[in-house]
Amino acid sequence: MSFQPVTIPISGSCPVCCADISPAGSVEESEVLSCPECQSLLVVEGFEGCSLVLREGPSVEEDWGE
Repeated sequence: MSFQPVTIPISGSCPVCCADISPAGSVEESEVLSCPECQSLLVVEGFEGCSLVLREGPSVEEDWGE
């Protein structure tokens, strides 16, 4: 008897534009995702059941060589 892993779809909402975020594969805490609607960088803060808890990622600042 062989067991097949069960994949439970997870999703969340973009905190910037409220678009639905449904990653294709597995997702880990602190992983960076991109919103398909507004292209904001999002960080996975954690999980609430089958829902992703997302926050807006830090903006990329310019390096002035300091």
